[in-house]
Amino acid sequence: MSESELAAPATEDGRYNYTGSAAVAIALGLLLALSARAGASALLVAVAVTQLLLALAWVYGLQLPGRRGALVIATMASAAADVVVSVWPHGRLGALIAVFGLAMPALFVHQLVRGAVRVRVLASLGGAAALVLAEVCLPALIQLRHEFVVSKIGGQVVFGVVLAAFGALVVGFLVDMVITVPRFDADVPRGVLALLGSAGFGGSAGYLTLRHSADFVGGRGAFAGAALGALVALFAVGVAFAESEVPLAEEGFARRIRPLLGVVVPVAFLSPVAFLLCLAIRS
Repeated sequence: MSESELAAPATEDGRYNYTGSAAVAIALGLLLALSARAGASALLVAVAVTQLLLALAWVYGLQLPGRRGALVIATMASAAADVVVSVWPHGRLGALIAVFGLAMPALFVHQLVRGAVRVRVLASLGGAAALVLAEVCLPALIQLRHEFVVSKIGGQVVFGVVLAAFGALVVGFLVDMVITVPRFDADVPRGVLALLGSAGFGGSAGYLTLRHSADFVGGRGAFAGAALGALVALFAVGVAFAESEVPLAEEGFARRIRPLLGVVVPVAFLSPVAFLLCLAIRS
């Protein structure tokens, strides 16, 4: 592949819609950020909406076999995880282990009841398990807010994390729409420059939103934001690799929902990392 082909805008490939993904990141980021500032109940609702979008994008965007059963299991896991972090917040993320434990037999039962349409079993089982993991990861944002309730900055911390993560995704999409060199892989239109831009925006957002907090003095806010920006960008690159393996639907809901993949999936897997990082670096 020539250098000019490598530098071509990512939107030339029909499998990727970075304009749509950037728009989704802005809208969903505003929803979660404002909800975090509004209160715990508002954040819970926003997380539940994000979980719903995640399940739909994963199942239909990646054309997962056994989609109906996967959606049912993902819905139950999401509801259980939201209840756990809301009712037993003092258990931190450890209380979510029970959700994973109960989901495992459900995943295997799902394959047994598929009957005559039981095809691509490993793809269905693995995809559904990864979806459950992502769904259970998202409520870590709710738990993060609770961890700073004593210092009364829980809403501000989650606001900063959300702003850094979603803003970093937007910057990454915009950069890759213009230039994608040097690429991580010749067949996947995601570049290193986008990663650097995401880390830079994340650091700036973390500094601006957390600099007045006593828990993030000495540049801790900037470090946390930069780390989260870089990580969410790497997760987005991983999603791009998954998209490269799945043909884009010719039309219908599966095609329209696909731009959400590059937004909700990276943020979901970033949420527990953000929780651990913020607790580790606070003074």
